[in-house]
Amino acid sequence: MNLFSFNIGAASSTPPSWLTTVLPGLTVALIAGIVLFLLNWLREYLTARWKRKSEAEVLAFSLVTEFDRLIAACAEVVDDPLHQDRETGVWETTVKAPWIEFPDNWNWASFPKRLQYRIRSIPNKIYLANRSVSSLWEYGDGPPDHDDAFEERVLRYAWIGLEAVVINEILAKDYGVPLLDRGDWDPEERFKREIEKITERRDEEKAHPWPEPDWMLPDVPIEELQERHANLATDLDTALKGRAVR
Repeated sequence: MNLFSFNIGAASSTPPSWLTTVLPGLTVALIAGIVLFLLNWLREYLTARWKRKSEAEVLAFSLVTEFDRLIAACAEVVDDPLHQDRETGVWETTVKAPWIEFPDNWNWASFPKRLQYRIRSIPNKIYLANRSVSSLWEYGDGPPDHDDAFEERVLRYAWIGLEAVVINEILAKDYGVPLLDRGDWDPEERFKREIEKITERRDEEKAHPWPEPDWMLPDVPIEELQERHANLATDLDTALKGRAVR
C-alpha cells in the first residue's frame, strides 16, 4: 500500500514544461495585441469617416448655393426674349452666358468619384456649349436672325440647367442640404419642355428634309452634259483656227 502511494506521488511531481508556462502568456498577449490593434483601427476609421462626412456636408452646402445661381442663369438664357438692333436689324442676346467656377482648395475627395466627375464636368460642358454656339454664330444661318445659333444656345443651357437641378437633388438627399424654396417657379419642368420642343423639331426636320430646288437638279444626264461640253470645246477650237487663217 505504501509502495503504491509512493509511485503516485512520484508521477505527479513531474516538472512543468515551457509549453504549459510560456504559451498561455504568449496567447493572452497576442489576443490582447490583436484586440488593441482592432480598437485603434476602428477608432481611426470612425474618426476619418466622421471627418469626411463633415467636410462633404460643408462642401455640399457650398455647391448647392453655386448651382442655384447656375440654374437661375440657365433659366434666363432659355427665356431670353432677344433684342433686335435698330440700325443693323440683327437679333442679339440680352443675357450673358452662365458660368460656374470652383475654388482649387475644395476637398473633392470627400465625395464619391462618380459624383466628383459629374460636378466638375459642368464647367467643361459650359465651355463646349459656348464653342458650339460661337461656331453657329459665325458659320450657321447668319444674320439677321441667327436662328440656329439661338436655338443651340437654348438647348445647351437647358441641358446644363437640368443637370444642375439633378446634382442639387443628389446633394440634398445624400448630405442633408436644404433646397431653395422657389415657390411656383419650376425650372426643371421649364428646361424639360424646352429640350423636348427643340428635340422634336429637329427630329421632324431630319425625317422630312427640305427638297432640293428644281434649279439645282440637272435636266439632262451628266454624261450628256459632258458630251456637249466636249463638242463645244471642239467647235470653239475650230472657229479660232479659222479666224486665225483669215
